Amino acid sequence: MKGVFILFRSKEDYQAVWNQFLFSKRTLRTTKCNYSQWHKGRKEYAAWTIGIQSDSVQSRFDAGRAQLAKFLLEPYRRQPHVTLFVCGFLTEIERFDDDYAIGKLKCHLNELQERGIAAFEIKIGGINSFASAPFLEVFDIAAGIKQIRDVLSITHSEIRTGEYVPHLTLGLYSDYFETAEVAQSVSSFGPAFPITHFVNEISLITYSAFEIAGPLEVKYRIALEQR
Repeated sequence: MKGVFILFRSKEDYQAVWNQFLFSKRTLRTTKCNYSQWHKGRKEYAAWTIGIQSDSVQSRFDAGRAQLAKFLLEPYRRQPHVTLFVCGFLTEIERFDDDYAIGKLKCHLNELQERGIAAFEIKIGGINSFASAPFLEVFDIAAGIKQIRDVLSITHSEIRTGEYVPHLTLGLYSDYFETAEVAQSVSSFGPAFPITHFVNEISLITYSAFEIAGPLEVKYRIALEQR
């Protein structure tokens, strides 16, 4: 089933997200535990992503994490990335609603290759936040992210409870902090001129369901067409 995809192309488009964060009053805490009721013994959780390998973006990512260090859960070992589509647990056979069976993965691979999606640009902005995690804003200026999500949603329903907001996660909150205190630290970060990033491939990644904020492993890469 298709979701409603809202284009986030400017700083103004993220204002509602920021307002919702402030309205929450407190951040959500991530704790280091097994979460066995979630993973049910399944090992790998999968998502389609844009891997970010850019010195300028990495520098902003590191600076953002340093700015918010006292609020963040450690260790955080995930590489900078933009999540495109949350798939679920990678499995041979689908048993639960949040499974991502190999058959659906093969459909996604075929659909992405057949569509011949062109490479596109995004822009990386400043710090914003969900209740659970601070992030760098990602502007879908060429609607490339939307195009990919449209393709991926044809044969698989995304694991998502709210609207999709493109973002680059800086970490996870380690406790129930006052959002006003976090906002003060974010404001001290100052304005961030958008950094242009050229997307020429996307990746299916997995991470261990048994390790909180563990590293991402690339399973498949799809090269986007150069035009």
